[in-house]
Amino acid sequence: MIIEFENGRQSTVDQIRDLAARFGLAIEITQRIGVYSTIHVIGDTREFAAREGYLRDLPGVRATWRVTSDFKNIARVVSGADGIALRRPRRVVEVPGLDGLARRFGSGQHIFIVGPDSPQTLEQTLAIARAARAIGERYGVTDRMMLRGGAFKPRTRPTDWRGLGMKGIAMLDRAREETGLPYVTEVMDLNLVPEVGEHADMLQIGTRNAQNFDLLEAVGRFGKPVILKRGFGNEVTEWFHAAEYIANQGDLDIVLCERGVKTLFTKGGYCRNQPDLNAITYARRQTILPIIFDPSHVTGDHRLVPENVMAACAHLVDGTITETLHDEAFRKEQLCDAGQALLMDHYAMVVEAVLAFEHHVAPRLLAMQEALER
Repeated sequence: MIIEFENGRQSTVDQIRDLAARFGLAIEITQRIGVYSTIHVIGDTREFAAREGYLRDLPGVRATWRVTSDFKNIARVVSGADGIALRRPRRVVEVPGLDGLARRFGSGQHIFIVGPDSPQTLEQTLAIARAARAIGERYGVTDRMMLRGGAFKPRTRPTDWRGLGMKGIAMLDRAREETGLPYVTEVMDLNLVPEVGEHADMLQIGTRNAQNFDLLEAVGRFGKPVILKRGFGNEVTEWFHAAEYIANQGDLDIVLCERGVKTLFTKGGYCRNQPDLNAITYARRQTILPIIFDPSHVTGDHRLVPENVMAACAHLVDGTITETLHDEAFRKEQLCDAGQALLMDHYAMVVEAVLAFEHHVAPRLLAMQEALER
């Protein structure tokens, strides 16, 4: 639920906060320049919304807005008591780094998340982190660079290598300490959320856990920024409802990640998962959340990663999360997804291409999209 109120009405804000707390809800205030600001009430607001008459009568309240879609916390469109629709602004999710810079998903600038499929050795992890920092400095995008790495690996076969667990987390910690870059890592067990969350700057829910509702709620309660990957068999609305599980616990710092779906057409050897790029545009229209793309799990082949990154850019994606390799000689030693890891030298070329796209093409695409929506 959204409440628009007159600036300077602190007693009204306190009354709304107290009422929200009665129902286990959180509030988030968006301060605006001018006369009015807004309060977003986060969580399952059904009982709270039943007090809409009381809320409208509070001093300084200008309007109240209910969300019309099923995914109430993240929906882009809300409606007032008079039935008039309001389009909410897209959300910016910030992830601060030790270098003092904030990575801002949804700000209009591409966020580059890069790193090993899994931290396997300290040398490998540090080499990729140093290269990522160097790329950020070379192109002036250090505030847009992040690290990734799966210390806990969900694998199809129980005998496959499943990561180093907290030893891998310690390697990512070292990489952050040396380079200042924040990192995101997957968490698979709700009981590990506090332990992993105390280390990682951002948590990830992988495709296999996209509908692990207890885990989604545990991550939401912890309150760290989170990347939510789409389940490989999930419809787009199921993806949005999974995000609602997180948001219902009071955490709106969610970044959606499209990573392809399994279809009848992914068995021919030319891709690992079918990229659903239209889902990126649809998510931009239906939700307030930033959306990123995973070109590695879509392709399964490092030679196809650059084209998929650029294809996602055409859908105005907010960032990409890419698996990389520091040295070609290490490919034969990598224990998971070696074929889809892009060399860091080649990744630098991808960054350069994305920045050229942002400068020359993205503004025209954005103007076209806004014209079509009008």
